[in-house]
Amino acid sequence: MSTNGISRRDALLMSLGATIFGPTGFANAQTRKKIILGSATVTTTPLGCTYSSIPMELYWKQDGLDVEYVGLAGANAALQALMAGTVDIVPGTNSALFAMYQKVPDAQIKAFYTHTTAFNATPVVLKDSPLKTIRDLEGKNVGLQSLANSQLPVVRALMKMAGGDPASIKFTAVGEGPEAAHALTEKRVDAIALFDGLHASIEAAGVPLRELTSDALDRSKLGFNAALWARADYLKENRADVIKLGRGVAKGVEFAKANPEAAVRIHWKVFPATKRRGVDDKEAMRHGLMNLNARLKNIDIIDGLVGNSTTAQINGYMNLMVSGGILKEPLPLDKFWDPSLLKEINDFDHEAVRQQARNYKE
Repeated sequence: MSTNGISRRDALLMSLGATIFGPTGFANAQTRKKIILGSATVTTTPLGCTYSSIPMELYWKQDGLDVEYVGLAGANAALQALMAGTVDIVPGTNSALFAMYQKVPDAQIKAFYTHTTAFNATPVVLKDSPLKTIRDLEGKNVGLQSLANSQLPVVRALMKMAGGDPASIKFTAVGEGPEAAHALTEKRVDAIALFDGLHASIEAAGVPLRELTSDALDRSKLGFNAALWARADYLKENRADVIKLGRGVAKGVEFAKANPEAAVRIHWKVFPATKRRGVDDKEAMRHGLMNLNARLKNIDIIDGLVGNSTTAQINGYMNLMVSGGILKEPLPLDKFWDPSLLKEINDFDHEAVRQQARNYKE
């Protein structure tokens, strides 16, 4: 296997294609399946490289897929696009999926691959804050990106599960990045509840943070944070291609875990606007790695399968949604979760991908 993930045989075929068909002939000679992947964020930072830039650069095309990556303004917009059929697959936060099922009980949307297994929105405080646990937020002020953000009911749910009074918590919209950091350092809020990548960006800017603790945040009992979604009919009709897409994401996880720096460089290559401006490459890489590593620590390989979640983790997440009022009651797992593709998604040489990452050269 070469360092860019293309075998000698494929390189030879590409060379022959260029000779026979001209510079673009080989690509035109291949019939790739078009899939539109609608991201729930307009800009995908390095933390999303496993389901965007790495498979786009190394795996999807080689596996016969033509994946168009579209940035959308939030999980709700992505879900609407998915239900309307304007996108085929969405990587999104499952709190939005459950909120959609509460409003549209007969929605036929399934999660089939968990791309962020652990809960990634634990409230954080300044490193020297006296607050230690979620229960300590009782009567305190918590900063959010916006008051419409899903973290608001989730923080209340965490407080309820910790035995405190959710109604005692005050919430303030603080945006993200420098605005959120300033609100915290100036004591306008006692804690912030964004998500792993935004917390990392604040730390990268020189503001040390610390996660609050809670028994409810046990990784073995609370997972299924974010997943790849598709319409049930699309999964049924395009099973083989969805497996290929998921396999590219699983390979992206193995690649990024084995060589995070190469993963960040690939992300910059595919999405150059995400590279931090006005700093040298070393500083840009420091920021990129902090963003990516914050997400990688929340991606576990469960029971040997990349993209998996246990029933206990899913039920724990649903209980959190019920406590936060996002769901009235737990849903049957088969209504929203289809793990039947995972074994086939993971049917590749994992060590070969890790070795590819370790040897990767641009």
